[in-house]
Amino acid sequence: MAFPILLALLPLGAYLVLMGSIRLFGRPLVTTGGRDTFALAVGISGLAAVGPGELFFPSAAGASFGPAVWPLLAMLYFLLVSLVILNNRPRLVIYGIRENAVLSPLLAACQQIDATARMDEASGTVSLPELGIHLRVVPHRGSDSADIEAFESNVSPQFWRALLTQLRPQIAGVPAAPPAPGVVLTLAGLVMLGLVGLQLVQQPSQVVQGLRDWLWR
Repeated sequence: MAFPILLALLPLGAYLVLMGSIRLFGRPLVTTGGRDTFALAVGISGLAAVGPGELFFPSAAGASFGPAVWPLLAMLYFLLVSLVILNNRPRLVIYGIRENAVLSPLLAACQQIDATARMDEASGTVSLPELGIHLRVVPHRGSDSADIEAFESNVSPQFWRALLTQLRPQIAGVPAAPPAPGVVLTLAGLVMLGLVGLQLVQQPSQVVQGLRDWLWR
């Protein structure tokens, strides 16, 4: 198997195993949108390296600096990821929860921040009148995950941290979604990692040579 394929499969397989393990853990997980985006960026980093990275590889710099150009390209990639994260609107992401099970724990968490918080189940929103903030739940169709977003664009980072802190214990008591998607994701990731491991065991010299050819242009 060609080294670029191994390079693409390794982080992607690890990402799929991570996402599958979250579902198999048996309880929903709440994280920030920034962490979710960063994890995805790490997962597709191998694909980015063998795709756009190969297409736009600076050959002149590679000839002059050799393998030292790769840390610079990796730094550029993660700077671009950081730029995307900073420009995205803040949100929270919940994994492993049923589509209709988010509003009640979200309301309970919001009431810890604003006692006058109220829920509109028909529209899937929660309002915090004292803070002037309106939240909405955006489920991912065909997936056991959902985003929590604010209609307002000027919500402070302190509010999102407080909401994350209050929401985690509320979500912990909610029954998790069926683990079937987690099984599929975990198996797919393990197959990818298994292919990489098999190549390392069966053809270590070819993998090492492929790495050298990849680094030295």
